[in-house]
Amino acid sequence: MSEPRSWTLDVRGLAIHVWELAAADGVPIVCLHGWLDQGLAFARMAEGRGERWVAPDQRGFGRSAHVGAGGWYHFSNYLMDLDALVKALGGTVHLVGHSMGGTVSVYYAGARPERVRTLTLIEGMGALPTADASMLSRTKQFLDGLEHPPSRIRLASLEAATARLLERHPGLDPDHARLLAEHGTDPIGDGKVAWRFDTQHLVRSPTPFYEEPFLEFARAVTAPVLIVWASNSWYPREVQDRRTAAFKSPRIERVDGTHMLPYDAPLVLAALIGDHIQ
Repeated sequence: MSEPRSWTLDVRGLAIHVWELAAADGVPIVCLHGWLDQGLAFARMAEGRGERWVAPDQRGFGRSAHVGAGGWYHFSNYLMDLDALVKALGGTVHLVGHSMGGTVSVYYAGARPERVRTLTLIEGMGALPTADASMLSRTKQFLDGLEHPPSRIRLASLEAATARLLERHPGLDPDHARLLAEHGTDPIGDGKVAWRFDTQHLVRSPTPFYEEPFLEFARAVTAPVLIVWASNSWYPREVQDRRTAAFKSPRIERVDGTHMLPYDAPLVLAALIGDHIQ
């Protein structure tokens, strides 16, 4: 699998790395990846397509910059980056989000409805309900995590990183896994590599996910919505139904695979998105 071209977007001094997965005229398809992933997650979906597919590495992931000393990651930051990217691309986009990227997409499409032509959510409808919704408990875990930050995850080689991805995601194409490993790691000497993402992403967030505010954004979305669930979804059916009901007449599709559908069923997803944006 060949490496797509890319460019860098400056957002308030932070460098956001943007992949051009497929080139064409017209309104671009902007794809937002999930937690601990990268823009190249959508590479196979865009391959051979006749649309323009653009996928940023969200801040702190892939080849985008980390926030640095004193910084932290919030959904509002991802929205700020996305707003800058949409403006750089001409002001309107077809928006696709997987997992965490789907949550970001809902917030953005609700807050900036005039800038989103269509919305596609792939297993991306917010966090699961958790028993640990106490802000006190989570804040303690957050402060403890900052006091004792996680170490970078190191692997013996690039081949080991590729093998780790294939082990965790059996539906992933080996060439795609190699591409993800190449751009998701840094060499650290003696042939060893470490994952590039900012380890602050591994620290427990002090803020629980609140469903009702998420549903408020979903109700504000005016773009046509395609929601894609995996046959082996990590969302319980009652959560799927409750959150889906917040959108106006969404199209619902179910695709064979796990939560990681961009890895498991890229061609099926690409065809669904191509049809949805027409």
